[in-house]
Amino acid sequence: MKKIILTIKENWKDPVWSKVIAAGIITIITSVLTALYAFIKMLYSKISFEESFQSILSFINEDFTIKIWGSIALLIFYAILIFKPTSNLIQEILFKIRNPKIKEKKCEKPKLKNATEHSTSLFYQRMASAFPGVRDVKWFTDTKEATSRLEILLQNPLRFKSDSNELESDPIWWFRGVSAMHIGNFEKTGRRKVLMNFDQLKIKKIAAYHGEAYYKDFVYVEVEGEKQTGLYDHKPENLQSQIDSRGYSYEEYGLIKNWLGWKTPIRREDYDDGATVIRGKVKKTLNAELRVRYLSKYNFIIAAKGSPYNSNKFNRLSKDYLDKMLKNEIEPNEFFNFLKKFQKYEQ
Repeated sequence: MKKIILTIKENWKDPVWSKVIAAGIITIITSVLTALYAFIKMLYSKISFEESFQSILSFINEDFTIKIWGSIALLIFYAILIFKPTSNLIQEILFKIRNPKIKEKKCEKPKLKNATEHSTSLFYQRMASAFPGVRDVKWFTDTKEATSRLEILLQNPLRFKSDSNELESDPIWWFRGVSAMHIGNFEKTGRRKVLMNFDQLKIKKIAAYHGEAYYKDFVYVEVEGEKQTGLYDHKPENLQSQIDSRGYSYEEYGLIKNWLGWKTPIRREDYDDGATVIRGKVKKTLNAELRVRYLSKYNFIIAAKGSPYNSNKFNRLSKDYLDKMLKNEIEPNEFFNFLKKFQKYEQ
């Protein structure tokens, strides 16, 4: 018995075996409680323990009527909820069985490939792969196709190893006014939703510019606003104030994952503090994921780090164009023609 307890203690902190042990404990507790209930019922009803236990089993096995469509709906709902967590748990258990000496499955960072070309050359080739046959500007208003094209454009690798200033380690960036950042990860999370770095984007439409001058290529991306998470309860006047000052509205929050794989949003303050309160108890959130959700329309461009859009001229003038496009005050072609005039080494 002592050996069993020591084994449980040893494996309790393991993220995989702890789930298996917890399931076993729940099963044992359920069986004990059932037996205890049968014993109490025996004392009060003055019947044998066997008869009391049998009555409980009979109650559990009793039939009840339910419509076929209701059964199908419940089965589908159950399958959706349980499939992914169960599949992940089975994979983790198999990994532990095959590798018993490994205490925790390590997520090693993949080795970066060496950068072999300038960011503008790499981006030009990515544009050719994602938008073959496109010359000048072409719109993609079907959201499914737009997200698929972005998947091709922003496929891995997005980071490289480089010891040279000419060969960038982070070749693809997004730009909007004075705001800009390299794109380190991109994944499709729904039919029209993607995750780019920390930004959750509900794609509305995109426009690809693939011209003769390879260094001028860009993709314009327009995003639809989403509902609030409910963590902050922004008032309409607060959202409008954000739009007036920034051109768009957004909220930042964290996501924590429970042992079933479900994700729960937490406030940005809790994410920064590394802890939150759930059902009255303080819990650590060290493995939380940061998210940015846009509550109004939002737009930006994707281009090579070494493109002329990474310049003071773009920083100064582009925000006004992009804000007016969201308000339908100017046509997109006015902004695109502005970008086409950029020189290779723009200041």
